[in-house]
Amino acid sequence: MPRTKRFPVGTIFWIGIFALVVVTGCGSSSTNSATSSPGDNRHFGDHPGQEATEAAIDGADCRILRRPVEDVEGVRADAEAEPSPPSSRCLIAGRGLHVSVYLDSSTAARQRYSNRVVEQVQFYGTDPAKRPHADAGVGDRGAYEHTASWIPAFSTLYAVRGNRWLTVSYAVTAVPRRVRQVRAAVLARRGFRLTARQAGPRASASPARH
Repeated sequence: MPRTKRFPVGTIFWIGIFALVVVTGCGSSSTNSATSSPGDNRHFGDHPGQEATEAAIDGADCRILRRPVEDVEGVRADAEAEPSPPSSRCLIAGRGLHVSVYLDSSTAARQRYSNRVVEQVQFYGTDPAKRPHADAGVGDRGAYEHTASWIPAFSTLYAVRGNRWLTVSYAVTAVPRRVRQVRAAVLARRGFRLTARQAGPRASASPARH
């Protein structure tokens, strides 16, 4: 008899979520796509917790994120920040390493995270190196720890807390993927702590006085 291929529990969870997204997405406008720009996701922003915030990684945050990278890798690194919300980033580069931390704090960032990981399962569910692997203790607490997902082939960690989506890419020569995952998780947790102070809903502009 032919053998039945079994998927890991985490993969089965994401396959189920993908089916739910497909069903609920029928009839929705194209602005709900995971590839839409942040400003095009107003529909999802109608849900509580999906509002845009002022959270951003600034220059000081970037220098703080650089420290653990230099410590564990044993090299001096440069840190460059683009601090403008809703799409801020920190780039850390040195000899043999390139680390980036991106923060999406725009409307429906959480939904885009879910869509991104579901797409990863859809296209690479049978490839262990390219499918999402749950990473406990990084994102929000939840079933199967599905709020943080490591993609080994890309040395990239996706994680979400509230409406903040962090993407940490950790490329270092001669360092095993499992070690990269641990170090990326350290940066993600620190990034969430650094930006928590700004995680409230973005205030609307005050009306002009005449």
